Amino acid sequence: MRRTAYVKMRGKAAALFLTICLVMSAAGCGQHETESHLPEEVTLLDPVGVGETFEAAARRNLYAAKVYNAQICPYTEEYSLETRMRFDNYTALPGESVKKGQMLIRTNLEDMEKQIEEAEKRMAREEEEFLEYKATAEKSLLEYQGDEKFWGEAVERWEKERPDQEDPNYEKWAADDLFYETKYRNALIARQKLEEQLRQRTELYELDFQYNQLLLLRMNEDKDSSAVLSRQKGEVANIRFMNYGEYMSPDDSMVAVINPDKRVLKCEYVSKTQISGAKEVYAIIGGNRYEVEYQPMESGEYARLEKRDGKVYSTFYLPEEAKDTPLGSYAVLVIISQMGENVLSVPKDALFKEEDGYSVYVIKNGERVYTPVVTGMQDGVYVEILSGLEEGDKVLIEKDEPKTEKTVVLERGSVSHEFAETGVLVYPTQKWIECPELHGTVYFDGIAVNLFQTVKKGDVLFKVRVKADEIELEREERELQRMRERLADLQKEPKENEKVIEQWLESVAEQEKLVAEIKEDYTTTEIRAPYDGIVTDLTWDLWTQELGEGDLLYAGQAVIRLAKRESNYIMVEDPNGLLSYGNEAEVEYKDLDGRTQNATGKVVTLGPNCISAELFGEGEALIKLPPEDLEKMAFSSITVIDGNWWSMTTFNVTVITRQMDNVVLVPKKAVIAYGGATYVRQKLEDGSIIYQSFVAGGSDDKNYWVAQGLTEGTEICIE
Repeated sequence: MRRTAYVKMRGKAAALFLTICLVMSAAGCGQHETESHLPEEVTLLDPVGVGETFEAAARRNLYAAKVYNAQICPYTEEYSLETRMRFDNYTALPGESVKKGQMLIRTNLEDMEKQIEEAEKRMAREEEEFLEYKATAEKSLLEYQGDEKFWGEAVERWEKERPDQEDPNYEKWAADDLFYETKYRNALIARQKLEEQLRQRTELYELDFQYNQLLLLRMNEDKDSSAVLSRQKGEVANIRFMNYGEYMSPDDSMVAVINPDKRVLKCEYVSKTQISGAKEVYAIIGGNRYEVEYQPMESGEYARLEKRDGKVYSTFYLPEEAKDTPLGSYAVLVIISQMGENVLSVPKDALFKEEDGYSVYVIKNGERVYTPVVTGMQDGVYVEILSGLEEGDKVLIEKDEPKTEKTVVLERGSVSHEFAETGVLVYPTQKWIECPELHGTVYFDGIAVNLFQTVKKGDVLFKVRVKADEIELEREERELQRMRERLADLQKEPKENEKVIEQWLESVAEQEKLVAEIKEDYTTTEIRAPYDGIVTDLTWDLWTQELGEGDLLYAGQAVIRLAKRESNYIMVEDPNGLLSYGNEAEVEYKDLDGRTQNATGKVVTLGPNCISAELFGEGEALIKLPPEDLEKMAFSSITVIDGNWWSMTTFNVTVITRQMDNVVLVPKKAVIAYGGATYVRQKLEDGSIIYQSFVAGGSDDKNYWVAQGLTEGTEICIE
């Protein structure tokens, strides 16, 4: 017997269709993903006490789509060190241009440079000693050779006067011959011994010299390899905040360089399967639709990035006509997995499942007629009917029809969000100005600047007084005099002492320089700024007044911290990564007269979709402002409390984000969002009302904007 009972979901009360559909989506981000299944198996019930109504099967567009927020990002390279080194400072900062091969990080090479300097001095000293020995040995060798020649000739000459052994004079001749032979042999042995010593000393020196040269070469190579160089021309973006002298690991990304001329679109990870199975894939940028090319990712790379960053982003190549899109521009990626345009459909809740398929009840002549149907795609609210129904057939469903008295015609406009946070001044490149290593005893004589004061290169920062060490000066001057006397002796025989003289000339010059430095140090009274900058801090000893006028200063003792003038930024917390390189930012601050002023800057750091998580950090975005604005802000960047304690002043920062222009807008109160789909009630030319779906690209507090499915001029019902 054919079943004619009405249906409802197992375990649920019969819900009114429109009441369900009027549930508004709270996501507001334009992401739509429909379920792939139709209603669960139903239980047949007798229609007792229910309000029956119907909806006509109609033609409409159905979309199974997902929308991703995206960003126009520059091609980016991240750099790290080859070996573990200590940090000195960045030679280029976010927003600054760099050339290919330019140094990005200067490492702290004090220990290495000291080792190199000591090695060079040792080599110079060993060379000097060897050349001195060689000159002395060669001089002695000439003397031995002269003695050998003299006594050799004497032996030959005396041999010619040899008498017969029977001659009475033979005994005297033999004694003299032994004397000459002994002298000759002694001279010969002395010459040979000295030659062997010279040969051995020369070989040993040459071996040591080659070894030291190789060692020095390797030390210099290590020094060179410690530098981080840019492999491309571009601009510095994100950097890792480091303290002077802190160790840097080869495993850590330290700095990123972008190529602003090469741009891509990046969004949350999209799999290759999603792309290959999609009906349409496109991006909307600035209200325009563009076809984009997916860049697939190897599974190994995905695993590596996921392990490193925890979240992976996909890359899409832009078409030629979109390659000049400004960096940081907001975009959306739309993936239509299923699409039915102008297909016959009925509400999903009108269907019930049986063993052999799906059925609906059609109202004909006031009666309910059980009607099997063949279904196609569905979007969570409506289901495509492939067969079993005709357009206009009235299917049974429970719902309350809303009022449709008010309508609105869709128009184009813009949507956007406002990022509003407080920011503070930060100085990524700053250095403690220390008491230099001066000869003599150094005393502090007072500070010459104020906190957050701007200074020019050469301006006085603090004053000192140096007490001379007369004994030290006398000792070094006496040493210089002895060296000059020794040099004068060597210069009496310039040819024989040519190499040694060169070494002594260098030594004398170094000693003269040392004596001059000592005398200059004794006259030092002022420590000056090494570059244009802003005073950002004072040593704690000054804050606590433990360092005062007349107190002893030791070499390397920090006194004032100075930031470079061009390396100042406004930093805002952006943990959600809403800001990106290129966004324009408005910063409100008070000038020196206390008047409110506004400055316009640019975000110069990348968001998480464009950079690794370790360089994105906690989401500290940097905003670059004109130096003249930063100088004014520096003076107003502290608040004095009770005359002593102070705190950093915050600045109001506003950035317009996720802006999409020239798109069709749909008032939020006209949108029905349910099951991952967004619908409006469209009024047709004949006055009838139809539920029409669309793909929402995103929204603001008032409107959704249309990625696909609705056009300008469409009339829709609004409550």
